[in-house]
Amino acid sequence: MFKKLAIAAPMAFLAMASTGAFAAGEASHSIQLTAHVPTNSFHVLPVNADVVTAPQVLVYNIANSNFTPLVESFDVKHTAGSISASIDEPNAYLFNGNTKINLNVVFNDVKLSATPILVVSAADALPGTRVDLEITPVAAPATGYVPGDYTGTVAMTFDAVVTP
Repeated sequence: MFKKLAIAAPMAFLAMASTGAFAAGEASHSIQLTAHVPTNSFHVLPVNADVVTAPQVLVYNIANSNFTPLVESFDVKHTAGSISASIDEPNAYLFNGNTKINLNVVFNDVKLSATPILVVSAADALPGTRVDLEITPVAAPATGYVPGDYTGTVAMTFDAVVTP
């Protein structure tokens, strides 16, 4: 009887210890999700969602001393009229704490400013279409761009203009 108990007790201990070892290796993760379902009557949405959710890089080409433009496509639609757009600041720019590089912001081949301007006609907006956004630094001064790390935000507003 003692031999059975002497063998059974350590075996029970090992069985319990091994289940505890598996629990110690547990890992858990949380994944944050978001979703947006646009209306059928009006939307201006980037084809690549990262363009409005993650920083974009304007690549500097050292061979020609210019930046490669940022070009991204947007799906646009408005069933009751045209679409106008503007940038939220008088000028869009990159800044390094000391020097500005002004930016040209063009949506569907129309240069944007702080004043709203028609960017998609009612005829094009009705069925919906895909257009491009292009952000390009203005030409460098004769001395070239000042070296440094620049950041900036281009905030745009799109308005659904109702056609009577």
